[in-house]
Amino acid sequence: MNTKALRQAVSQYAKPSNQQALFLFVMDISLYGLAIAGTIFLENMMLRVACALFAGLRIGTLFLIAHDSGHDSYTSSRLMNKIIGRIAFLPSFHNFSLWLIAHNRSHHQSPNVKGLNSWSPMSKAEYDSLPRWRQVLESIYRTPMGISLNYTIERWWKDKFYPYNRVVENHKNLSYWSDFALVVAYIIGFTAILVYSGLTLSHTNPAEVLLLAMVIPFFFGNFLIGLTIYQHHTHETIPWFSSVEEFRAYGDQKDVTIHVKFPDWYNVISNNSMIHTAHHIDPRIPLYNLAKAQEVLYELEGDDIINMDFSLFRFMDTMKNCKLYDYENHVWTDFNGNPTSDRTVFVIEPEYKQAA
Repeated sequence: MNTKALRQAVSQYAKPSNQQALFLFVMDISLYGLAIAGTIFLENMMLRVACALFAGLRIGTLFLIAHDSGHDSYTSSRLMNKIIGRIAFLPSFHNFSLWLIAHNRSHHQSPNVKGLNSWSPMSKAEYDSLPRWRQVLESIYRTPMGISLNYTIERWWKDKFYPYNRVVENHKNLSYWSDFALVVAYIIGFTAILVYSGLTLSHTNPAEVLLLAMVIPFFFGNFLIGLTIYQHHTHETIPWFSSVEEFRAYGDQKDVTIHVKFPDWYNVISNNSMIHTAHHIDPRIPLYNLAKAQEVLYELEGDDIINMDFSLFRFMDTMKNCKLYDYENHVWTDFNGNPTSDRTVFVIEPEYKQAA
């Protein structure tokens, strides 16, 4: 079945529940607030670090709520989605209006197209043309330790924080700037509260509080966001494309994303972050309905849905194998250009071949 038919099959789940949406939002924002309070007021350092990591996890789940709000699918109210989306993005310092450009207009319209999306792999020629320092940085990005760094620099800083000229076409659109001002005001206010807390509490100091309540949660949240995106669209069987036209000629949304099966408990605490095929079939499906929609896709498509059980060893193999991509032959390679996968694309539509 093509994407249009599959979207029709799961359309019953593209109906928001305001009650469920508000419950999740209030719960996640409350848990984030409690975790931040723990990093400030608790005296045991191990507990404070645990709270910092938990705050990072909640940043990731709030990010998903903002993500759905950006798709206008989280609640049935457009106004409520705009408000919730902006609030939910504040802990991760994301500009809501810029997110709509980077994600809705690029990622979903043209997933796995070179240069348009997160974790877009370079070709061997592109990698070889980089200065040595940039090659080293790229090699770090493609390791577990580089996941947070990659998302922070290549996606958040470059595309989802400040409205740079290369990101926005119309600088007269005040929403880019008002959302930027909102994020900056939040950062300044949050920093002031943390510094004041560090100065007034006897068991800590400003630098310690800033590290535990802001720096660690931010970078751990970015790690979880980057890891999730990486696993959604990077695998030895997943193709990437050199142009929008090539992707559109190739096939369907279900062929460029992978469902990595995590335990049910992880889906619960992560707001179904790893259930992704259903989201690409129909972005109108809110996160709390994704599991049911994914089951329908399995019933209809079976083995045509790309999926695998999560394994740390399998994940490490993918990070080892998926360094660069040969866009002409459609195989993954290492940094030396040696193929590390089978061909990911077997059929290109004749009309694309003629047009190319």
